[in-house]
Amino acid sequence: MQNADIARALETIATLLEIRGEEHYRVLAYQRAAESVAASGRPVAELDDPRSLPHVGGTTARVIKDLAQNRTPEILAELSAEIPAGLVELTRLPGVGPRTAGRLWRELGVTSVEEVAALGEGSIAALRGFGKKSEESILRAARAHGARERRMLLDEATAFGERLLEFVRSHPAAERAEIAGSLRRQKETVGDLDIVAASDDPKALTDAFAAAPFVEEVASHGPTGASVVCAGGVEADLRVVSPEAFGSLLHHFTGSQAHNVALRERAVKRGLRISEYGLAGAGSDRYEPLRTEEELYARLGLPYIPPELREDTGEIEAAERGELPDPVGVEDIRGDLHVHTSYSDGKGTIESMAEAAIALGYEYLVFCDHSQSLRVANGLSPARLAEKMEAVRRADERYPEIHLLCGAEVDILRDGSLDYEDAVLAELDFVVASVHTAFRMDEGSMTDRIVRAMHNPHVRTIGHPTGRLLNRRDPYAVDVSRLIREAAATNTALELNAYPDRLDLSVPHAREAARAGVRLTIDTDAHDERALSFMRFGVSQARRAWVEKESVINCLPWPEFERYLRRGK
Repeated sequence: MQNADIARALETIATLLEIRGEEHYRVLAYQRAAESVAASGRPVAELDDPRSLPHVGGTTARVIKDLAQNRTPEILAELSAEIPAGLVELTRLPGVGPRTAGRLWRELGVTSVEEVAALGEGSIAALRGFGKKSEESILRAARAHGARERRMLLDEATAFGERLLEFVRSHPAAERAEIAGSLRRQKETVGDLDIVAASDDPKALTDAFAAAPFVEEVASHGPTGASVVCAGGVEADLRVVSPEAFGSLLHHFTGSQAHNVALRERAVKRGLRISEYGLAGAGSDRYEPLRTEEELYARLGLPYIPPELREDTGEIEAAERGELPDPVGVEDIRGDLHVHTSYSDGKGTIESMAEAAIALGYEYLVFCDHSQSLRVANGLSPARLAEKMEAVRRADERYPEIHLLCGAEVDILRDGSLDYEDAVLAELDFVVASVHTAFRMDEGSMTDRIVRAMHNPHVRTIGHPTGRLLNRRDPYAVDVSRLIREAAATNTALELNAYPDRLDLSVPHAREAARAGVRLTIDTDAHDERALSFMRFGVSQARRAWVEKESVINCLPWPEFERYLRRGK
Protein backbone atom coordinates (compact mmCIF):
# COMPACT_ATOMS: atom_id res chain seq x y z
CA MET A 1 0.00 0.00 0.00
CA GLN A 2 1.05 3.58 -0.71
CA ASN A 3 1.02 6.23 2.03
CA ALA A 4 -2.23 7.75 0.74
CA ASP A 5 -3.98 4.35 0.85
CA ILE A 6 -2.71 3.67 4.38
CA ALA A 7 -3.86 7.10 5.55
CA ARG A 8 -7.32 6.51 4.08
CA ALA A 9 -7.56 3.13 5.85
CA LEU A 10 -6.60 4.73 9.17
CA GLU A 11 -9.20 7.46 8.64
CA THR A 12 -11.79 4.75 7.96
CA ILE A 13 -10.89 3.00 11.22
CA ALA A 14 -11.26 6.31 13.08
CA THR A 15 -14.67 6.90 11.49
CA LEU A 16 -15.89 3.38 12.30
CA LEU A 17 -14.71 3.69 15.90
CA GLU A 18 -16.59 6.96 16.25
CA ILE A 19 -19.73 5.44 14.71
CA ARG A 20 -19.47 2.66 17.28
CA GLY A 21 -19.29 5.27 20.04
CA GLU A 22 -15.74 4.63 21.22
CA GLU A 23 -13.89 7.05 23.49
CA HIS A 24 -12.56 10.18 21.81
CA TYR A 25 -8.92 9.37 22.62
CA ARG A 26 -9.10 6.12 20.59
CA VAL A 27 -10.61 7.91 17.60
CA LEU A 28 -8.03 10.70 17.86
CA ALA A 29 -5.16 8.20 17.89
CA TYR A 30 -6.11 6.90 14.44
CA GLN A 31 -6.88 10.38 13.08
CA ARG A 32 -3.45 11.63 14.12
CA ALA A 33 -1.76 8.51 12.79
CA ALA A 34 -3.48 9.07 9.44
CA GLU A 35 -2.23 12.66 9.34
CA SER A 36 1.32 11.57 10.15
CA VAL A 37 1.33 8.93 7.41
CA ALA A 38 -0.11 11.40 4.86
CA ALA A 39 2.53 13.98 5.80
CA SER A 40 5.48 11.56 5.66
CA GLY A 41 7.90 12.30 2.86
CA ARG A 42 9.07 8.69 2.86
CA PRO A 43 7.05 5.55 2.03
CA VAL A 44 5.86 4.16 5.37
CA ALA A 45 6.42 0.63 4.09
CA GLU A 46 10.17 1.36 4.19
CA LEU A 47 10.19 2.29 7.88
CA ASP A 48 11.59 -0.23 10.35
CA ASP A 49 9.28 1.09 13.05
CA PRO A 50 6.25 3.30 12.30
CA ARG A 51 6.53 4.64 15.85
CA SER A 52 9.22 6.96 14.48
CA LEU A 53 6.33 8.95 12.98
CA PRO A 54 4.74 11.71 15.10
CA HIS A 55 1.62 10.66 17.06
CA VAL A 56 2.06 6.94 16.25
CA GLY A 57 2.05 4.58 19.24
CA GLY A 58 2.39 0.82 19.57
CA THR A 59 -1.20 -0.06 18.62
CA THR A 60 -1.42 2.20 15.58
CA ALA A 61 2.11 1.17 14.53
CA ARG A 62 1.00 -2.49 14.30
CA VAL A 63 -2.00 -1.46 12.20
CA ILE A 64 0.22 0.59 9.90
CA LYS A 65 2.60 -2.35 9.46
CA ASP A 66 -0.29 -4.62 8.52
CA LEU A 67 -1.57 -2.12 5.96
CA ALA A 68 1.90 -1.49 4.51
CA GLN A 69 2.24 -5.26 3.95
CA ASN A 70 -1.24 -5.49 2.37
CA ARG A 71 -2.73 -7.31 5.35
CA THR A 72 -6.12 -6.39 6.77
CA PRO A 73 -5.61 -5.27 10.40
CA GLU A 74 -7.65 -7.15 12.96
CA ILE A 75 -9.39 -3.98 14.16
CA LEU A 76 -10.47 -3.05 10.62
CA ALA A 77 -11.81 -6.56 9.98
CA GLU A 78 -13.70 -6.47 13.29
CA LEU A 79 -15.22 -3.04 12.66
CA SER A 80 -16.12 -3.84 9.05
CA ALA A 81 -17.94 -6.99 10.14
CA GLU A 82 -19.86 -5.13 12.84
CA ILE A 83 -20.73 -1.82 11.16
CA PRO A 84 -22.57 -1.55 7.81
CA ALA A 85 -20.32 -0.13 5.12
CA GLY A 86 -22.94 2.39 4.02
CA LEU A 87 -22.58 4.32 7.28
CA VAL A 88 -19.17 5.65 6.26
CA GLU A 89 -20.76 7.26 3.19
CA LEU A 90 -23.50 8.60 5.44
CA THR A 91 -20.93 10.56 7.47
CA ARG A 92 -20.10 12.61 4.38
CA LEU A 93 -23.51 14.28 4.41
CA PRO A 94 -23.58 17.87 5.71
CA GLY A 95 -24.57 17.82 9.37
CA VAL A 96 -24.01 14.07 9.80
CA GLY A 97 -20.81 13.20 11.63
CA PRO A 98 -19.84 9.67 12.67
CA ARG A 99 -21.61 9.85 16.04
CA THR A 100 -24.83 11.07 14.41
CA ALA A 101 -24.56 8.28 11.83
CA GLY A 102 -24.13 5.80 14.68
CA ARG A 103 -27.25 7.05 16.43
CA LEU A 104 -29.34 6.92 13.23
CA TRP A 105 -28.18 3.33 12.74
CA ARG A 106 -28.82 2.18 16.30
CA GLU A 107 -32.07 4.08 16.88
CA LEU A 108 -33.69 4.03 13.43
CA GLY A 109 -31.99 1.02 11.85
CA VAL A 110 -30.77 2.89 8.76
CA THR A 111 -27.54 1.67 7.16
CA SER A 112 -27.09 3.89 4.08
CA VAL A 113 -27.73 7.31 2.59
CA GLU A 114 -30.56 5.83 0.54
CA GLU A 115 -32.31 4.52 3.65
CA VAL A 116 -32.00 7.91 5.35
CA ALA A 117 -33.47 9.58 2.25
CA ALA A 118 -36.48 7.23 2.48
CA LEU A 119 -37.26 8.10 6.13
CA GLY A 120 -40.64 9.60 6.83
CA GLU A 121 -41.19 13.09 8.20
CA GLY A 122 -40.70 13.25 11.95
CA SER A 123 -38.54 10.13 12.25
CA ILE A 124 -35.30 11.99 12.95
CA ALA A 125 -36.91 14.93 14.73
CA ALA A 126 -38.36 12.53 17.30
CA LEU A 127 -34.88 11.52 18.47
CA ARG A 128 -33.42 13.24 21.51
CA GLY A 129 -31.20 16.13 20.54
CA PHE A 130 -32.65 16.50 17.05
CA GLY A 131 -35.27 18.97 15.88
CA LYS A 132 -37.29 19.79 12.81
CA LYS A 133 -34.57 21.98 11.27
CA SER A 134 -31.83 19.38 11.69
CA GLU A 135 -34.13 16.71 10.25
CA GLU A 136 -34.92 18.88 7.22
CA SER A 137 -31.21 19.52 6.65
CA ILE A 138 -30.25 15.83 6.88
CA LEU A 139 -33.11 14.63 4.67
CA ARG A 140 -32.43 17.31 2.06
CA ALA A 141 -28.75 16.35 1.90
CA ALA A 142 -29.53 12.62 1.72
CA ARG A 143 -32.05 13.08 -1.08
CA ALA A 144 -29.66 15.22 -3.10
CA HIS A 145 -26.70 12.93 -2.49
CA GLY A 146 -27.47 10.37 -5.17
CA ALA A 147 -27.61 13.06 -7.81
CA ARG A 148 -24.11 14.34 -7.02
CA GLU A 149 -21.15 13.14 -8.99
CA ARG A 150 -18.26 12.05 -6.80
CA ARG A 151 -15.71 14.81 -7.07
CA MET A 152 -12.32 14.97 -5.42
CA LEU A 153 -10.95 17.98 -3.61
CA LEU A 154 -7.87 19.50 -5.17
CA ASP A 155 -5.37 18.05 -2.70
CA GLU A 156 -6.65 14.50 -3.21
CA ALA A 157 -6.86 14.89 -6.99
CA THR A 158 -3.38 16.43 -7.14
CA ALA A 159 -1.80 13.66 -5.07
CA PHE A 160 -3.49 10.97 -7.15
CA GLY A 161 -2.75 12.72 -10.44
CA GLU A 162 0.92 13.22 -9.60
CA ARG A 163 1.24 9.54 -8.68
CA LEU A 164 -0.18 8.51 -12.07
CA LEU A 165 1.93 11.07 -13.89
CA GLU A 166 5.09 9.83 -12.18
CA PHE A 167 4.27 6.28 -13.28
CA VAL A 168 3.77 7.32 -16.92
CA ARG A 169 6.87 9.53 -17.02
CA SER A 170 9.03 6.75 -15.56
CA HIS A 171 8.22 4.40 -18.44
CA PRO A 172 11.01 4.17 -21.05
CA ALA A 173 8.53 4.68 -23.89
CA ALA A 174 7.33 8.04 -22.54
CA GLU A 175 9.00 11.07 -24.10
CA ARG A 176 6.74 13.58 -22.36
CA ALA A 177 3.60 13.46 -20.22
CA GLU A 178 1.36 16.05 -18.55
CA ILE A 179 -1.84 16.13 -16.52
CA ALA A 180 -4.75 17.55 -18.52
CA GLY A 181 -8.45 18.09 -17.86
CA SER A 182 -10.01 19.98 -14.98
CA LEU A 183 -7.05 19.22 -12.69
CA ARG A 184 -4.70 21.09 -15.00
CA ARG A 185 -7.15 23.99 -15.03
CA GLN A 186 -7.26 23.71 -11.21
CA LYS A 187 -11.03 23.52 -10.91
CA GLU A 188 -12.03 23.53 -7.26
CA THR A 189 -13.19 19.92 -7.45
CA VAL A 190 -12.17 17.20 -9.92
CA GLY A 191 -14.27 14.33 -11.23
CA ASP A 192 -11.72 12.18 -13.07
CA LEU A 193 -8.10 12.36 -14.16
CA ASP A 194 -6.68 12.86 -17.65
CA ILE A 195 -3.08 12.30 -18.70
CA VAL A 196 -1.66 13.06 -22.12
CA ALA A 197 1.65 11.53 -23.21
CA ALA A 198 3.99 11.64 -26.19
CA SER A 199 5.64 8.42 -27.34
CA ASP A 200 6.98 6.66 -30.42
CA ASP A 201 5.75 3.39 -28.90
CA PRO A 202 2.25 4.21 -27.62
CA LYS A 203 1.15 0.59 -27.27
CA ALA A 204 3.93 -0.19 -24.80
CA LEU A 205 2.88 2.80 -22.71
CA THR A 206 -0.86 2.05 -22.69
CA ASP A 207 -0.19 -1.64 -21.93
CA ALA A 208 1.90 -0.66 -18.92
CA PHE A 209 -0.71 1.85 -17.71
CA ALA A 210 -3.53 -0.70 -17.93
CA ALA A 211 -1.46 -3.18 -15.91
CA ALA A 212 -0.28 -0.65 -13.30
CA PRO A 213 -0.56 -1.60 -9.60
CA PHE A 214 -2.98 1.25 -8.88
CA VAL A 215 -5.53 -0.04 -11.43
CA GLU A 216 -8.50 -2.02 -10.12
CA GLU A 217 -10.49 -2.25 -13.35
CA VAL A 218 -9.77 -1.62 -17.04
CA ALA A 219 -12.73 0.04 -18.71
CA SER A 220 -11.12 0.20 -22.17
CA HIS A 221 -7.67 -0.38 -23.61
CA GLY A 222 -6.25 0.17 -27.06
CA PRO A 223 -2.95 0.99 -28.78
CA THR A 224 -3.23 4.77 -28.16
CA GLY A 225 -5.25 4.99 -24.98
CA ALA A 226 -6.56 3.34 -21.84
CA SER A 227 -9.37 4.14 -19.43
CA VAL A 228 -9.09 2.63 -15.96
CA VAL A 229 -10.71 2.70 -12.54
CA CYS A 230 -8.27 3.12 -9.66
CA ALA A 231 -8.53 2.62 -5.92
CA GLY A 232 -11.47 4.48 -4.43
CA GLY A 233 -13.33 4.47 -7.73
CA VAL A 234 -11.19 7.20 -9.31
CA GLU A 235 -11.43 7.07 -13.10
CA ALA A 236 -8.34 7.91 -15.13
CA ASP A 237 -7.71 8.22 -18.87
CA LEU A 238 -4.39 8.07 -20.70
CA ARG A 239 -4.10 9.27 -24.29
CA VAL A 240 -0.86 8.86 -26.25
CA VAL A 241 0.25 10.54 -29.48
CA SER A 242 3.47 11.03 -31.39
CA PRO A 243 5.71 13.82 -30.03
CA GLU A 244 4.86 16.01 -33.05
CA ALA A 245 1.16 16.08 -32.06
CA PHE A 246 1.56 16.49 -28.30
CA GLY A 247 0.59 20.18 -28.13
CA SER A 248 -2.73 19.85 -29.94
CA LEU A 249 -3.78 16.80 -27.91
CA LEU A 250 -2.77 18.41 -24.60
CA HIS A 251 -4.74 21.52 -25.46
CA HIS A 252 -7.80 19.55 -26.49
CA PHE A 253 -7.93 17.43 -23.34
CA THR A 254 -7.15 20.35 -21.03
CA GLY A 255 -10.33 22.19 -22.06
CA SER A 256 -12.51 23.71 -20.97
CA GLN A 257 -15.06 22.70 -23.56
CA ALA A 258 -16.35 26.28 -23.70
CA HIS A 259 -12.83 27.62 -24.31
CA ASN A 260 -12.17 25.05 -27.02
CA VAL A 261 -15.45 25.85 -28.78
CA ALA A 262 -14.65 29.58 -28.75
CA LEU A 263 -11.16 28.87 -30.12
CA ARG A 264 -12.62 26.68 -32.88
CA GLU A 265 -14.93 29.52 -33.88
CA ARG A 266 -11.92 31.82 -34.10
CA ALA A 267 -10.11 29.26 -36.24
CA VAL A 268 -13.06 28.99 -38.64
CA LYS A 269 -12.95 32.75 -39.21
CA ARG A 270 -9.32 32.32 -40.23
CA GLY A 271 -10.10 29.51 -42.65
CA LEU A 272 -8.82 26.83 -40.27
CA ARG A 273 -10.15 23.83 -38.40
CA ILE A 274 -8.84 22.88 -34.98
CA SER A 275 -9.13 19.52 -33.26
CA GLU A 276 -7.19 17.16 -31.02
CA TYR A 277 -5.19 16.17 -34.12
CA GLY A 278 -3.92 19.68 -34.91
CA LEU A 279 -4.85 22.32 -37.49
CA ALA A 280 -6.30 21.82 -40.96
CA GLY A 281 -7.42 24.14 -43.71
CA ALA A 282 -11.14 24.59 -44.25
CA GLY A 283 -12.51 21.65 -46.22
CA SER A 284 -9.37 19.58 -45.66
CA ASP A 285 -9.06 16.40 -43.61
CA ARG A 286 -5.28 16.64 -43.45
CA TYR A 287 -4.40 17.90 -39.98
CA GLU A 288 -1.01 19.40 -39.26
CA PRO A 289 0.11 18.19 -35.83
CA LEU A 290 1.41 20.74 -33.34
CA ARG A 291 4.20 19.96 -30.89
CA THR A 292 3.35 22.71 -28.37
CA GLU A 293 0.33 24.66 -27.19
CA GLU A 294 2.24 27.90 -27.74
CA GLU A 295 2.43 27.03 -31.44
CA LEU A 296 -1.31 26.42 -31.59
CA TYR A 297 -2.16 29.80 -30.06
CA ALA A 298 0.41 31.57 -32.25
CA ARG A 299 -1.14 30.11 -35.40
CA LEU A 300 -4.43 31.65 -34.27
CA GLY A 301 -2.83 35.05 -33.68
CA LEU A 302 -2.85 34.82 -29.89
CA PRO A 303 -0.32 34.72 -27.07
CA TYR A 304 -0.25 31.63 -24.87
CA ILE A 305 -3.22 31.47 -22.50
CA PRO A 306 -2.47 29.76 -19.14
CA PRO A 307 -4.65 26.69 -18.42
CA GLU A 308 -6.31 28.27 -15.35
CA LEU A 309 -7.80 31.01 -17.55
CA ARG A 310 -9.34 28.72 -20.17
CA GLU A 311 -13.02 28.97 -19.21
CA ASP A 312 -14.36 31.28 -21.98
CA THR A 313 -14.80 34.16 -19.56
CA GLY A 314 -13.12 36.76 -21.74
CA GLU A 315 -9.63 35.31 -21.97
CA ILE A 316 -9.58 35.02 -25.79
CA GLU A 317 -10.72 38.62 -26.24
CA ALA A 318 -8.19 39.82 -23.64
CA ALA A 319 -5.43 37.85 -25.38
CA GLU A 320 -6.38 39.43 -28.71
CA ARG A 321 -6.11 42.91 -27.16
CA GLY A 322 -2.82 42.06 -25.46
CA GLU A 323 -4.50 42.49 -22.05
CA LEU A 324 -4.18 39.06 -20.46
CA PRO A 325 -3.44 39.31 -16.75
CA ASP A 326 -0.12 38.28 -15.26
CA PRO A 327 -1.70 36.04 -12.61
CA VAL A 328 -0.13 35.63 -9.21
CA GLY A 329 2.16 32.64 -8.71
CA VAL A 330 3.23 30.63 -5.67
CA GLU A 331 6.67 32.21 -6.03
CA ASP A 332 5.09 35.63 -5.35
CA ILE A 333 3.82 34.67 -1.88
CA ARG A 334 5.97 36.16 0.90
CA GLY A 335 4.09 34.87 3.96
CA ASP A 336 0.99 33.24 5.40
CA LEU A 337 -1.37 35.42 7.44
CA HIS A 338 -3.68 32.79 8.97
CA VAL A 339 -2.29 29.67 10.61
CA HIS A 340 -3.22 27.86 13.83
CA THR A 341 -1.17 26.20 16.56
CA SER A 342 -1.72 23.81 19.43
CA TYR A 343 -2.76 26.80 21.52
CA SER A 344 -6.24 26.29 19.97
CA ASP A 345 -7.18 23.42 17.63
CA GLY A 346 -3.96 23.20 15.63
CA LYS A 347 -1.51 20.31 15.91
CA GLY A 348 1.73 22.18 15.24
CA THR A 349 3.63 24.28 17.74
CA ILE A 350 4.77 27.84 17.18
CA GLU A 351 8.28 26.50 16.57
CA SER A 352 7.32 23.65 14.22
CA MET A 353 5.09 25.93 12.13
CA ALA A 354 7.82 28.57 11.98
CA GLU A 355 10.38 26.04 10.78
CA ALA A 356 7.99 24.75 8.11
CA ALA A 357 7.42 28.33 6.91
CA ILE A 358 11.17 28.96 6.81
CA ALA A 359 11.55 25.85 4.62
CA LEU A 360 9.04 27.42 2.21
CA GLY A 361 11.15 30.57 2.03
CA TYR A 362 8.59 32.82 3.73
CA GLU A 363 9.56 36.21 5.13
CA TYR A 364 6.75 36.35 7.70
CA LEU A 365 4.13 34.17 9.38
CA VAL A 366 1.07 35.22 11.41
CA PHE A 367 -0.32 32.89 14.08
CA CYS A 368 -4.11 33.31 14.28
CA ASP A 369 -5.63 30.93 16.81
CA HIS A 370 -9.34 30.89 17.60
CA SER A 371 -10.97 33.32 20.00
CA GLN A 372 -12.61 32.60 23.33
CA SER A 373 -16.24 31.82 22.39
CA LEU A 374 -15.30 28.97 20.02
CA ARG A 375 -14.87 26.46 22.82
CA VAL A 376 -15.12 23.48 20.45
CA ALA A 377 -11.82 24.69 18.94
CA ASN A 378 -10.19 25.42 22.31
CA GLY A 379 -10.49 29.17 21.73
CA LEU A 380 -8.16 31.41 23.72
CA SER A 381 -9.28 33.56 26.63
CA PRO A 382 -7.63 37.00 26.80
CA ALA A 383 -5.26 35.63 29.46
CA ARG A 384 -4.19 32.66 27.29
CA LEU A 385 -3.89 34.97 24.30
CA ALA A 386 -1.48 37.17 26.29
CA GLU A 387 0.60 34.07 27.09
CA LYS A 388 0.68 33.15 23.42
CA MET A 389 1.70 36.68 22.40
CA GLU A 390 4.70 36.43 24.69
CA ALA A 391 5.55 32.95 23.32
CA VAL A 392 5.45 34.28 19.75
CA ARG A 393 7.68 37.23 20.67
CA ARG A 394 10.25 34.86 22.20
CA ALA A 395 10.12 32.59 19.14
CA ASP A 396 10.56 35.59 16.85
CA GLU A 397 13.83 36.35 18.58
CA ARG A 398 15.02 32.76 18.12
CA TYR A 399 14.28 32.62 14.38
CA PRO A 400 16.06 35.51 12.64
CA GLU A 401 15.24 33.98 9.23
CA ILE A 402 11.56 34.93 9.52
CA HIS A 403 9.31 37.50 11.18
CA LEU A 404 6.79 35.82 13.49
CA LEU A 405 3.65 37.76 14.36
CA CYS A 406 0.78 37.15 16.75
CA GLY A 407 -2.73 37.63 15.43
CA ALA A 408 -6.07 35.96 16.07
CA GLU A 409 -8.96 34.50 14.12
CA VAL A 410 -11.69 36.33 16.00
CA ASP A 411 -15.27 35.13 15.87
CA ILE A 412 -17.86 37.51 14.44
CA LEU A 413 -20.68 37.10 16.92
CA ARG A 414 -24.33 36.95 15.92
CA ASP A 415 -24.83 40.72 16.24
CA GLY A 416 -21.63 41.54 14.33
CA SER A 417 -19.59 42.40 17.40
CA LEU A 418 -16.24 40.71 17.88
CA ASP A 419 -15.21 38.06 20.38
CA TYR A 420 -12.50 40.22 22.00
CA GLU A 421 -12.73 43.77 23.30
CA ASP A 422 -11.03 46.46 21.21
CA ALA A 423 -8.33 46.85 23.85
CA VAL A 424 -7.32 43.22 23.28
CA LEU A 425 -7.53 43.52 19.49
CA ALA A 426 -5.27 46.56 19.58
CA GLU A 427 -2.48 44.42 21.05
CA LEU A 428 -2.52 42.01 18.10
CA ASP A 429 -0.37 42.32 14.99
CA PHE A 430 -3.14 41.14 12.65
CA VAL A 431 -6.84 40.29 13.01
CA VAL A 432 -8.80 37.83 10.87
CA ALA A 433 -12.55 38.03 11.57
CA SER A 434 -14.65 34.98 10.71
CA VAL A 435 -18.12 33.48 11.09
CA HIS A 436 -18.13 30.06 12.76
CA THR A 437 -21.64 29.88 14.23
CA ALA A 438 -25.30 30.72 13.49
CA PHE A 439 -25.04 29.85 9.79
CA ARG A 440 -28.81 29.85 9.22
CA MET A 441 -29.37 33.59 9.47
CA ASP A 442 -31.19 35.20 6.56
CA GLU A 443 -29.10 36.92 3.88
CA GLY A 444 -29.67 40.46 5.08
CA SER A 445 -28.88 39.71 8.71
CA MET A 446 -25.76 37.69 7.85
CA THR A 447 -24.51 40.43 5.54
CA ASP A 448 -25.13 43.11 8.18
CA ARG A 449 -23.29 40.94 10.70
CA ILE A 450 -20.13 40.74 8.59
CA VAL A 451 -20.31 44.37 7.47
CA ARG A 452 -20.37 45.51 11.11
CA ALA A 453 -17.16 43.53 11.71
CA MET A 454 -15.55 45.20 8.68
CA HIS A 455 -16.09 48.58 10.29
CA ASN A 456 -13.97 47.61 13.29
CA PRO A 457 -10.64 49.44 12.82
CA HIS A 458 -8.62 46.41 13.91
CA VAL A 459 -10.05 43.88 11.42
CA ARG A 460 -7.67 43.40 8.50
CA THR A 461 -9.38 40.59 6.59
CA ILE A 462 -12.60 38.56 6.63
CA GLY A 463 -11.82 34.85 6.86
CA HIS A 464 -13.53 32.32 4.54
CA PRO A 465 -16.26 34.88 3.77
CA THR A 466 -19.08 32.51 2.69
CA GLY A 467 -18.45 29.62 5.09
CA ARG A 468 -18.72 26.89 2.48
CA LEU A 469 -17.13 23.45 2.81
CA LEU A 470 -16.84 21.82 -0.60
CA ASN A 471 -18.78 18.56 -0.97
CA ARG A 472 -20.10 19.02 2.59
CA ARG A 473 -21.73 22.38 3.30
CA ASP A 474 -23.22 25.03 1.06
CA PRO A 475 -22.33 28.70 1.64
CA TYR A 476 -24.48 30.52 4.14
CA ALA A 477 -26.82 33.16 2.72
CA VAL A 478 -24.80 36.35 2.28
CA ASP A 479 -24.69 39.19 -0.27
CA VAL A 480 -21.06 38.88 -1.37
CA SER A 481 -21.30 41.83 -3.78
CA ARG A 482 -22.27 44.05 -0.85
CA LEU A 483 -19.37 42.63 1.20
CA ILE A 484 -17.05 43.56 -1.66
CA ARG A 485 -18.39 47.13 -1.76
CA GLU A 486 -18.02 47.46 2.02
CA ALA A 487 -14.53 45.96 1.92
CA ALA A 488 -13.49 48.63 -0.58
CA ALA A 489 -15.07 51.36 1.55
CA THR A 490 -13.45 50.20 4.81
CA ASN A 491 -10.08 49.12 3.40
CA THR A 492 -10.73 45.59 4.63
CA ALA A 493 -9.24 42.65 2.75
CA LEU A 494 -11.15 39.49 1.91
CA GLU A 495 -9.56 36.11 2.40
CA LEU A 496 -9.17 33.51 -0.30
CA ASN A 497 -8.83 30.57 2.06
CA ALA A 498 -6.54 27.98 0.47
CA TYR A 499 -7.69 24.99 2.51
CA PRO A 500 -8.85 22.47 -0.14
CA ASP A 501 -12.35 22.02 1.29
CA ARG A 502 -12.90 25.79 1.50
CA LEU A 503 -11.28 27.71 -1.42
CA ASP A 504 -13.39 30.60 -0.19
CA LEU A 505 -13.81 33.21 -1.75
CA SER A 506 -14.95 31.37 -4.84
CA VAL A 507 -13.39 32.27 -8.19
CA PRO A 508 -16.25 34.52 -9.45
CA HIS A 509 -16.28 36.46 -6.18
CA ALA A 510 -12.48 36.75 -6.04
CA ARG A 511 -12.50 38.14 -9.57
CA GLU A 512 -15.26 40.59 -8.68
CA ALA A 513 -13.31 41.71 -5.60
CA ALA A 514 -10.09 42.30 -7.52
CA ARG A 515 -11.96 44.27 -10.18
CA ALA A 516 -13.43 46.44 -7.43
CA GLY A 517 -9.98 47.22 -6.07
CA VAL A 518 -10.39 45.07 -2.96
CA ARG A 519 -7.19 43.40 -1.81
CA LEU A 520 -7.11 39.72 -0.96
CA THR A 521 -5.18 37.64 1.52
CA ILE A 522 -4.40 34.12 0.31
CA ASP A 523 -4.07 32.11 3.52
CA THR A 524 -3.84 28.40 4.23
CA ASP A 525 -5.71 28.32 7.56
CA ALA A 526 -3.13 25.61 8.28
CA HIS A 527 -3.62 23.57 11.46
CA ASP A 528 -0.40 21.59 11.00
CA GLU A 529 2.91 21.90 9.19
CA ARG A 530 1.82 19.90 6.14
CA ALA A 531 -1.13 22.19 5.48
CA LEU A 532 1.17 25.17 4.86
CA SER A 533 1.73 23.57 1.45
CA PHE A 534 -1.96 24.17 0.62
CA MET A 535 -0.99 27.69 -0.43
CA ARG A 536 -0.66 26.36 -3.98
CA PHE A 537 -4.40 25.68 -4.11
CA GLY A 538 -5.35 29.16 -2.97
CA VAL A 539 -2.97 30.64 -5.52
CA SER A 540 -4.42 28.46 -8.28
CA GLN A 541 -7.91 29.81 -7.51
CA ALA A 542 -6.58 33.36 -7.55
CA ARG A 543 -5.04 32.65 -10.95
CA ARG A 544 -8.39 31.36 -12.19
CA ALA A 545 -9.88 34.64 -10.96
CA TRP A 546 -7.31 36.70 -12.95
CA VAL A 547 -5.82 38.05 -9.71
CA GLU A 548 -2.38 39.65 -10.02
CA LYS A 549 0.14 39.87 -7.20
CA GLU A 550 -0.52 43.59 -6.68
CA SER A 551 -3.97 42.63 -5.35
CA VAL A 552 -2.62 40.21 -2.74
CA ILE A 553 -1.44 41.60 0.59
CA ASN A 554 0.82 38.67 1.42
CA CYS A 555 2.76 39.19 -1.79
CA LEU A 556 4.26 42.30 -0.14
CA PRO A 557 7.95 41.99 0.78
CA TRP A 558 8.49 42.28 4.54
CA PRO A 559 9.42 46.01 4.60
CA GLU A 560 6.24 46.90 2.69
CA PHE A 561 4.12 44.51 4.76
CA GLU A 562 5.49 46.06 7.96
CA ARG A 563 4.55 49.53 6.68
CA TYR A 564 1.07 48.23 5.82
CA LEU A 565 0.65 47.01 9.42
CA ARG A 566 1.88 50.27 10.91
CA ARG A 567 -0.41 52.44 8.77
CA GLY A 568 -3.51 50.70 10.06
CA LYS A 569 -6.76 50.72 8.14
